[in-house]
Amino acid sequence: MSSYKAIAAVSQSLMNLLGDRMTEAATITLAPPDVQVDQVIGPRLNVYLYHLSEDPFMKNQEIPGIGYSGAYGHPPLSLNLHYILTAFGSSETGPDADMHAQQILGDAMRVVHDYSIISADLVQQKAPGKTILDPVLLDEFEQLRVVLQPKSLEEISKIWTALPRVNFRRSVTYEVSVVQIASQQARSSGPPVRERRVYAVTMRSPNIDEAFRQPPLLGAKIAAVEEGETLRLAGYNLQAPNTTVMMDGALATIGNLQADRIDVIVPTGQLSIGIHTVLVAQNLMLTVLDGQPPEARGGFTSNSVGFQLLPKITGPATLSAAGVVTVPVQPAVKASQERTLLLGDIEVPGVAVAPGSLPTNNVAFQLPMSPNDPLPGGSYLMRVRVDGAESRLQVDTNLNSPTYLQYVGPTVTV
Repeated sequence: MSSYKAIAAVSQSLMNLLGDRMTEAATITLAPPDVQVDQVIGPRLNVYLYHLSEDPFMKNQEIPGIGYSGAYGHPPLSLNLHYILTAFGSSETGPDADMHAQQILGDAMRVVHDYSIISADLVQQKAPGKTILDPVLLDEFEQLRVVLQPKSLEEISKIWTALPRVNFRRSVTYEVSVVQIASQQARSSGPPVRERRVYAVTMRSPNIDEAFRQPPLLGAKIAAVEEGETLRLAGYNLQAPNTTVMMDGALATIGNLQADRIDVIVPTGQLSIGIHTVLVAQNLMLTVLDGQPPEARGGFTSNSVGFQLLPKITGPATLSAAGVVTVPVQPAVKASQERTLLLGDIEVPGVAVAPGSLPTNNVAFQLPMSPNDPLPGGSYLMRVRVDGAESRLQVDTNLNSPTYLQYVGPTVTV
């Protein structure tokens, strides 16, 4: 595995290949294209590393035969190197200066095409005994692959316009992959597996088709509940040993468990008012150590289904002389939650709360006062809306009552 010198070693290997295999007489330089290289005159081919990128296919991958897949820490850094090759003729003003530069560039492209893989056994012809590959890279598992990267005129122009003192010249880009640089950070490896256990279980994932309050209110299946109420989950494969129901991370109490339905109690004091998700989890009890009781391990989980947790008015509202109505609700309302009091069909805004304030069970609302149009006096049906979730109104279910199936509360007198 290479050290930090691998990047420079790739550039040197490219220079070795081009200088050894090109037919045209040209000096190979490694510099920004806008820099005049000292003591170099006449035709030349410039190799410039203009970009580096991490290889997405070898990220976090160990080198076969060297790294250990069970080790934790810092795997090698796998990089792709992007080069731009630029040809310069023997002069800038001669009648065939650009023609000579084109011949140099074509010769270089022919060499790279013939030797697109720079292997460790590739030997220089002009210096017998020396490898084209830089010694730093001789023991690498991955061979260097040089691939032509076709760029549009716009992309090439962006590269050249980033250079401050150079005019646009004919050039070509290549990608060299892949070079891996070893990390110097210490790594840790866990002990080997002492005992292996293989378990095979039948695939029976639970599935939730619908969720609604149980029993339904006036026959309507609505996925809106208050704390302490029962939410029924209807579906299939719901009954299994070690079944649990999670509501956004809160464990709910199961009241009734059957293959096609589960009744769960909405926990108190663990969820905020608004939209939440519920899912069914079925853990597997597996023997980890002989002679020890089985331990719960992750098994199957269902799809997630949404439901709405409603605010509940827990007592009478109070009205101050300043026109502030305070309503006790449950669960507590967070400072970031939007709150509105509905008196009949009139919306009363909540009193502003300082950011970061603690959740409160007593929510204040400001009635319109003079010089604004005051609210007409009288008794109003009262609802609290928090983040779009509204508290319920009480319905008279007494068959003998003159207000049978009408809303009768809660109310507030203004």
